[in-house]
Amino acid sequence: MSLKSLFAEHVRTLQGLTETILAELKLDALVIDAGESPLYFEDDQDVPYRCNHHFRHWCPLEGPQHLIKIVAGHKPLLRVYKPADFWYEVKPLGNEFWMDGFQIEICDKAEDLWKTIAGGGGGRVAYHGPNKAKAKEHGLLVDVEGLLPRLNWNRVSKTPYEQQCLVDATRVAAKGHIAAERSFRQGGSELDIHFAYLQATRSREIDLPYENIIALNEKGAYLHYAEKRDDVHNGLVLLIDAGANAHGYASDITRTYATEDAPEEFRDLLTDMTTMQKDLCASIRLHMRMNDLHYNTHERIAQILLDHKILLGCDSSQVMEFGLTQPFFPHGLGHMLGVFVHDVAGRQTTREGTIGEPDPRFPKLRSLRPLEAGTTVTIEPGLYFIKLLLEPFRSAPHNKLFNWTLIDRLVPCGGIRIEDNIIMGADGQIRNVTREFLP
Repeated sequence: MSLKSLFAEHVRTLQGLTETILAELKLDALVIDAGESPLYFEDDQDVPYRCNHHFRHWCPLEGPQHLIKIVAGHKPLLRVYKPADFWYEVKPLGNEFWMDGFQIEICDKAEDLWKTIAGGGGGRVAYHGPNKAKAKEHGLLVDVEGLLPRLNWNRVSKTPYEQQCLVDATRVAAKGHIAAERSFRQGGSELDIHFAYLQATRSREIDLPYENIIALNEKGAYLHYAEKRDDVHNGLVLLIDAGANAHGYASDITRTYATEDAPEEFRDLLTDMTTMQKDLCASIRLHMRMNDLHYNTHERIAQILLDHKILLGCDSSQVMEFGLTQPFFPHGLGHMLGVFVHDVAGRQTTREGTIGEPDPRFPKLRSLRPLEAGTTVTIEPGLYFIKLLLEPFRSAPHNKLFNWTLIDRLVPCGGIRIEDNIIMGADGQIRNVTREFLP
């Protein structure tokens, strides 16, 4: 199907889901605000704009102040803000694939966006967005109890349109990863590799769903490393975590590469971690829970640590019992993926907003949901040599189980993380989108 057809079905789906919310909460309509662009503190420059995520769920139109109004039985109304301006270019609407989904009104004055938005008065029209004071002034209901969790709940299962956006975003990001690896192997600095990624994806930094992590050598041990060093070249190891956007939906991909000059032990470890990550993705089935998959990942990493003699004198059950995988794999296995890179409702277990009890084994996991049809998630196991986490074990009761000589040799390599984007198909098929474009 064409993107236009997929989007038309997407809007019909959202209309039906929203009408159910309106009926449940005894509302006449819902207004969703695209949001505004704030200024930096005590400055006259705009903070880089990000659209309200629930507006983007309905419409890929970028830009602040647009409004969508949803009424049962009616085509959704989209009020588009197109001011007359000579300071900034205001591009007219073209013939976009999504436009047939809405009744569109163009407003060149901000105050016109809000005129009659509540209807004839007396109705219960809910508002979602950041401009609550203005919404109240125009008779809209803000912070309606039960509204936000229901909107979030409707984001979990992605429509075919949303899944196609993820595929498109992954395809773009894959081009960047290929260019980044090439730059790394040619001896490029972190900044060189970053620029290679931007050029290959034809992106500005503001277009990316999150700031690229481009980490050479020991910097791969910082999970959210943000620098882009230009004075370090010919790295032995590259950890790159970078995504792309397509129609407001994000991809999120991580790869780790090593040159022939990297320690042989690290290269062997990378090979086995890559195989493990592929096997882990292939093991996913509908209705599995992320916390169970996360536990299984720790079991697999325990065996890798033993196979590579990073841990000695114990078996995998003891490694798990003593919690010895924790300093090597300190983050969650993955997260929901969609409009947000870390998408909403991962811990929500009912549409009314019930938050699930954390797994006592892993209380900080982002997702407690079973992997139902339409869910899109990342799978990103890692194995790192983080001094801050390893140092306490040098004097811990099980310190003799650590091969400190080998660990010290591997610390300059930073770490390994490999991340793919997964779609849970309605037919039980598990689609690893990333592997369609990247090895």
